[in-house]
Amino acid sequence: MASERHEEEQAEKAFTISDKRLFTKEGARRDPDTPREAPTAPPPPPPGREAPRAAEPPRPEPGAGAHRDLPPADFTMLVNMLVTNAMVFLGQIPAPGSQQYMRNLPQAQHMVDLLMVLREKTQGNLTREEEQMMQDLLPQLQMAYVSASRQVG
Repeated sequence: MASERHEEEQAEKAFTISDKRLFTKEGARRDPDTPREAPTAPPPPPPGREAPRAAEPPRPEPGAGAHRDLPPADFTMLVNMLVTNAMVFLGQIPAPGSQQYMRNLPQAQHMVDLLMVLREKTQGNLTREEEQMMQDLLPQLQMAYVSASRQVG
């Protein structure tokens, strides 16, 4: 008798899932008058047993996925990021988020130092274009730093 009562309680607790999404799996717009399929859900586990754990969703592979308007992740991009930060800290270009000019000479010096470390550690492993870029940018940044530090005092 107890098992019959338990089954009746389970039946009363059951619920219905209706699919109210506006689009199909394929991405087509659903007709509002057409009946929709209910998504299939696994049945509840029997009483006294644990539900099986769902498998973890697959993790996207590095470099995969929707990269909206992101530039390529390469050496040139890394150098350009450091140079841009140095120029922001030198007060030569506005900060990207606020569009305000700022001057932070210790941070600018740190960016220049990082570029020098990068040049040293990659020596002999760069393409001609990358090597030329480093030879052109570093002296310009160093001169901009000297000029900015003289303006301060």
